[in-house]
Amino acid sequence: MTPNANNVGLVDSPLLPPVSTSLGEEASGVSVGRSVAVPEKEIEKTALLHDLPEELTLKIFRFLELRDIVSLQQVSTHLNRFIKNEHVLEKTWYRRFSLPLQYQLKKNLPVEDKEQLRNWLRPFTKDQALVESLIKHREAVYFPALFHFAKARLMSQCEKYNVDTEAVIAHEDGVNSATFSADGSHLVTASDDATAIIYGHRAGGSWTKKGVISHQDFVKSAIFSADGCHVVTASWDCTAKIYSQINGTWEEKLTISHDGDLCSVTFSVCGRHLVTASNDNTAKICVQGDDGTWEEKLTISHDDWVDFAVFSANSRHLVTASRDNTARIYGQEVDGSWVKKITIFHDLRINSVTFSADSHRVVTASNDGTVKIYGQKDDGSWEEETIISHDCLVKSATFSADDRHLVTASEDYTAKICGLKDDGSWGEEAVISHNRYVNSAAFSPNSCHVVTTSHDNTAKIFSKKDDESWEEKRTIFHDNYVSSATFSPDSRHLVTASNDGMARIFGLKTDGSWVGKAIISHLSAVKSATFSAVGPLVVTTSTDGTAKIYGQDINGFWVEKAVVAHRGLAKSTALNANGHHLVSPFHYNELRIYKLSMKT
Repeated sequence: MTPNANNVGLVDSPLLPPVSTSLGEEASGVSVGRSVAVPEKEIEKTALLHDLPEELTLKIFRFLELRDIVSLQQVSTHLNRFIKNEHVLEKTWYRRFSLPLQYQLKKNLPVEDKEQLRNWLRPFTKDQALVESLIKHREAVYFPALFHFAKARLMSQCEKYNVDTEAVIAHEDGVNSATFSADGSHLVTASDDATAIIYGHRAGGSWTKKGVISHQDFVKSAIFSADGCHVVTASWDCTAKIYSQINGTWEEKLTISHDGDLCSVTFSVCGRHLVTASNDNTAKICVQGDDGTWEEKLTISHDDWVDFAVFSANSRHLVTASRDNTARIYGQEVDGSWVKKITIFHDLRINSVTFSADSHRVVTASNDGTVKIYGQKDDGSWEEETIISHDCLVKSATFSADDRHLVTASEDYTAKICGLKDDGSWGEEAVISHNRYVNSAAFSPNSCHVVTTSHDNTAKIFSKKDDESWEEKRTIFHDNYVSSATFSPDSRHLVTASNDGMARIFGLKTDGSWVGKAIISHLSAVKSATFSAVGPLVVTTSTDGTAKIYGQDINGFWVEKAVVAHRGLAKSTALNANGHHLVSPFHYNELRIYKLSMKT
């Protein structure tokens, strides 16, 4: 795609560094292909920074945007050297990501394995000296920022990617899901041939079969725990199986049996707990002991199907949602037992239940047109804090990452943003109106933006102003149903996917407006469009038989990097956390793992 007038370079919407930052003290310079003029007053302020102690200068830099730091490099050799030596660009870029994502990226980085680090960088550069210079810093506390920043920059410098098949995973029947572990080193599939297969990635680049999990009927899904040490499957044979990795091998630890179909299976964030939900009207909590064994701890009974059950972020609480129109909160006691804390009642079916990020609140959304927020008191008990009303069923209700806001999505054609006041009460702050049903509503990772999607073929972006009020910033138009809208991990970009065969990428400018960056065209409906965890990539999947990878180039423009062709109805395309392994849409009874690399 050719960049257009709406495309804005890194000066307006910085994601990556410029190609070169080696500039002198002149009052203007060139940054990522654009002229940068620095007013005299700014030069005077820059001069003042020269006289400050380095420790104080570093503190000041923490309050600057990436674009400001890039500008400072253009006008001062002294600051340019300081920014380079202290890795200020890398640290500022990295701080854009949420703390949970930073933690996950740090945890997944194989600091002790130099060869693995090389293997993550080599596909995107021939500069071996650069690779080795990066690895030399692996003991530094800032290494995750340095490494991921450099890798994202290298990937952006690649005009095109090679997409090479590294493994073909064959089943005897259709594949229902394929999921990477958080660190990208393993993949698990789930198939209608009654098996799930675990594959592991070797340092040399090959994928090998690590284990086969067998059931008596279709395997609906298979997922990893957050730490990648466990896998759980859910099958139509009314069982879930937990497998754990021990010294590189995968062993069965527990089979969980129900008298009906499984509706969901979920690990806790800590990976030591698991909950199943079934249409036999029960949910079961299983816990891993200190010796590595798993056992059932509690069966929770409802009067109708249990649609889903989720753990809180601190893994200390659990909430179930049932078609008996109730949700039940359970808490783990000091002795390890799980005890019911409260039952939340609705008049009709509950569509969603979500914990706040701090684990101290629960929100339910129901077909009865209400949203209920419950909070945990200082004594550990739970009580109702507020009820938010709509004129029709509410499909979802979600907390922001900072726990200060909530957004609902309803079939009454509206979404509502509510905020937590200083006195602990909740108040309505904005109503987002559409011309048809609101399908979804979600916050950006930094809690500053909300995006809604609707059956009226639009998505709307609302942003928080300095006075804490909300205003509409952009309406995104499609010619058909908008199936999803997703923010990038740094909250600076958004991508929509529509049945009109288009995915649209929008970017946030420094003046707070959102502008179109690229249109990704397919011949038929786009089923999914997602960002990579860190690198500047978007992956789309379409029923036209292709998946497309778009990425930012070094100037900040979004361009097509690769196209992957497949057979059959595409469901989704997964990109692993490392950013260079892709699992293809499902080829009936097989799927392919691809490796991305620089196209020479």
